[in-house]
Amino acid sequence: MEMNQERAQELFSEGGTLVLLGMPPGTEFGIDVNSWNVGEKFKGVKMIPPGIHFVYFSAVSRDGQTAPRTGFFHHFTRKEVLVKRYDPKMEDLIEEDEDPEQVERIAANLQQLDQYLGPYPWDSFRRWVSLSHHISNADMERLAPLSGKICSAPELITKVKDISKSDGAEDPPPADKTQKGLPDMILRPGTEVRFTPFPNHPYPEGATPSEMTKHSIDSSYSFQHLLQQVEKPCNLLAEIQYSFINFLIGQVWEGWEQWRKLLDVCCRAEEALMQYPDFYLKLISIIHFQIQEVPEDLFMDIVEKNNFLAHFLSIFFGNVADNADKLPTQLASRAMKFKKHLIDKWNWNLTIDEDEDDAPVVVDLSA
Repeated sequence: MEMNQERAQELFSEGGTLVLLGMPPGTEFGIDVNSWNVGEKFKGVKMIPPGIHFVYFSAVSRDGQTAPRTGFFHHFTRKEVLVKRYDPKMEDLIEEDEDPEQVERIAANLQQLDQYLGPYPWDSFRRWVSLSHHISNADMERLAPLSGKICSAPELITKVKDISKSDGAEDPPPADKTQKGLPDMILRPGTEVRFTPFPNHPYPEGATPSEMTKHSIDSSYSFQHLLQQVEKPCNLLAEIQYSFINFLIGQVWEGWEQWRKLLDVCCRAEEALMQYPDFYLKLISIIHFQIQEVPEDLFMDIVEKNNFLAHFLSIFFGNVADNADKLPTQLASRAMKFKKHLIDKWNWNLTIDEDEDDAPVVVDLSA
């Protein structure tokens, strides 16, 4: 997508600016789907289109070793100037909010920094929008870690036993141990992405064996459980995009796991398909753009040796076909076109194995 002169002038005057002070040369820095190793003169990015963006960096050692990636989402408003300083001791970007006068001086004298600011790569903006356009400010704030940072390497601490000390006890509580005698490690509180939790069981409390079987086939109960924790269905669409970006760009494995589980629930929820056709229209578009960003073998289940995404989608397409006369024509048509596209481009098998579909379902009788 080429940027004409009129759009360039608009972004120059209305776009946001990210000023980075003290970032060491050679650092890997990126915004959205673009990354570079910065040079001596680099001091940030200008002409950033207003909206949600993902900024990230990785320190690079003298011998070329790249540190784990750290990033953050930020909503740039019109003409906003965001100033951050690199702290070499913490190896982190610190917002210059403790010295508002300096921020004001930088904002008032951006022209002096202009030659050190790289323009936002406009030719990739459409690609970024296709991956992020459902994420609102509210979604960003709801899902972001309390620390404000998204780190590819989890910050772990030792889990301690929850015991009450006796009076006068000075020793710290002992650490929990795994079965192998190693310390039980957990994420440092405040550093975890606050993904929407799934129900403990994919069926209601007190469900009969036949109801357990029903809910193991149709995941609408789990879908509704997720919806009850957000304001509206579009928040789940935002989380599907947010979790995917966490993995794709933030290199956070938990993002991949959440994305996979969300798609599993959405694709198997036959009753939800009937209730929220607009949600599923948008979901098709989201998946279409996401699968273009990663190699096909990433969808392979290591244990089962099959393409889990093709399996999820085959169930979804089967549900659409079974209910085509009850669904809006646009949704049924869009789903079948998407199915044909996947078969033509990727040669995926999107037909449900009848033997697998008819197999008995094991239910938990101990609940």
